[in-house]
Amino acid sequence: MYVARNHAFEFAERTRVNLEFIEEARLEGASVHVVTQLANSLLGLIVFVWEKTVVDHLKELRMDKLAKEGWPRIEVTKDTHETLYDFVRHLRNAAAHGRITFSSDSADPRQVTMQIDDCKPHEKTPYWSARMKASDLRQLCFKFIALVERTTG
Repeated sequence: MYVARNHAFEFAERTRVNLEFIEEARLEGASVHVVTQLANSLLGLIVFVWEKTVVDHLKELRMDKLAKEGWPRIEVTKDTHETLYDFVRHLRNAAAHGRITFSSDSADPRQVTMQIDDCKPHEKTPYWSARMKASDLRQLCFKFIALVERTTG
């Protein structure tokens, strides 16, 4: 059994390397889809890490304060989220239940807006919704994994 791949941070590191490879290939003219890789990276850099290492410290980190520190601003369109813990919980739920949609098929993350919806169990109508650029997802992924690595040591 290959153990390193099963460790959340090792999986995250491999995810980061793959994303950077796809981004570089795109810059060199390869027909690759960066937005698709970003969506996949959401799993490796946020969802899997969240499932394995959720830390109470994230409940103390207010999104408005993080935005002032260079984190992406997320446009919440329904309900609110105050902390990074709240936002990542909603994002994780949306990803897990296929409730993230994309505004276009563009491969350029700056041209794609993601609609993120979180629903209560067995409900179809979202109780929480947000929008963000795919390019902001990249920034969020990298900042999140760095924060969790620093926090969990």
